[in-house]
Amino acid sequence: MRWQRVGAMVALGLLAGCGSQLPPPESVAFTSPVAGRTPPLPARVMVYAGQDDLARPLKIQVTSLHSEENPEVKDGLALARAATTVLGRAFARVALDDAALRPQIVVRPYGKALWFKLDGQLRIGCGLDAYTADGFPLGNFAGRFSVSTGNYQDDLLPAYAQCLKRPVESLLASPALARLAAAGFADPPAGPVEAWMRTLGPIPTPP
Repeated sequence: MRWQRVGAMVALGLLAGCGSQLPPPESVAFTSPVAGRTPPLPARVMVYAGQDDLARPLKIQVTSLHSEENPEVKDGLALARAATTVLGRAFARVALDDAALRPQIVVRPYGKALWFKLDGQLRIGCGLDAYTADGFPLGNFAGRFSVSTGNYQDDLLPAYAQCLKRPVESLLASPALARLAAAGFADPPAGPVEAWMRTLGPIPTPP
């Protein structure tokens, strides 16, 4: 398959050096205070990604008219893991697909990456839909990021982290989150939480 040839080309490029050229996701930092508090804020956050989201493969633009998928590189899983890591820099407790956390906030990341074989550009559009755990919308926050790379496998996760930095900053600056913070991130009632969480669909076992 052509994606295998692309992978071989990238592997040859890695002989000159391994690893990502981007800062690690754990290095993302937020310094702006929210309602008088500096991150990480004392809230429990669940990142929700469905099984189909996690299994989505990375798409490669082979020519201007033809694209293929690389099933060995899970684009959706990279997005979910990057969102969990970056949000973990903003909030005290963050977990992927873990309702046992008893979250006060639920965040559903969205986005897709596309690697262009012709010019080596990895381009990402990403964002977050954020809610209280009983379903009250906190906002939608979007971002974009691109980087020139021949090593898209290693750069995908940190590139998503860079893309998500601005959406998380926008969430932290949102009036809705400021109100939650001012109220001490109180737990929403259990009944409405259970009812709304069911509307998300099945929660996969954390990868």
